[in-house]
Amino acid sequence: MSLVTVVVPTYNKAAYIEEALKSIENQTYRDWRLLVVDDGSTDNTVSIVKRVMDPARTQVIERKQNQGICHVLNQALQTIQTKYFIQVDGDDWIVPETIEVLLNEMERQSENVALAYANTCHWHEKNGVLHYFKTMKHRPFKDRYDFVVYGSMVQPRFYRTSCVKNVGGWEIDELTGGRMLEDRRMLLRLLDQYNFVHVDRDLYQFRYHHNNLSQFRNAATYNLLIKMFTDKALKRWGDRYRAEMIGPPHLWQTVVLTPTNQGKE
Repeated sequence: MSLVTVVVPTYNKAAYIEEALKSIENQTYRDWRLLVVDDGSTDNTVSIVKRVMDPARTQVIERKQNQGICHVLNQALQTIQTKYFIQVDGDDWIVPETIEVLLNEMERQSENVALAYANTCHWHEKNGVLHYFKTMKHRPFKDRYDFVVYGSMVQPRFYRTSCVKNVGGWEIDELTGGRMLEDRRMLLRLLDQYNFVHVDRDLYQFRYHHNNLSQFRNAATYNLLIKMFTDKALKRWGDRYRAEMIGPPHLWQTVVLTPTNQGKE
């Protein structure tokens, strides 16, 4: 029986989805299941998935209405039956050893480890050509507060399914309807009761392109959401720290924590 489901959320990713799928097909760990959840694409994303992938190990869910990433991942979570799952976005890809390395690490860990993550290579696409930009060498976190002030989101995210189900899946915020920062809000909720483990390997390949750069320009909404999710987490954790957003408001800001009276005791 397979231990791992690869979850690929898609929306109008026809230009990139085949490369993502090929990277999954090329995994050294062979016993995976593929779950593609399409969020109402208006291009031929779904037809490419059905043409490229083996239907015996692939499930495709076609959502009629575009509702955003949190709705997509919650539907995926209801479907997953494996012990673990890894999220691979439809415009990114993973190196061949990714699933094998992260699965082996999680199998060595206790049940209170909800997530394994590694390092992320960043690529810029210009005129159809990929250019290497940088590698984000992530690190272990000393505690959950260390994660809060860490500026970058970790990838790949290899989850223990039971832990994600225990926290109730992905939260839908009123401001964006769950369309932004699904990763951070999930990890903050997992840190209520679980730990993470870092694997120092360059596994995830993140692609910047003209269709996804717009989300990086929406700094005001990003900063507002970060503050909102962080405040909620800090309150759940006992109000030991107060969060402040530092930096120009038209750019992505940094979270700084200041001890409260409870934190100083």
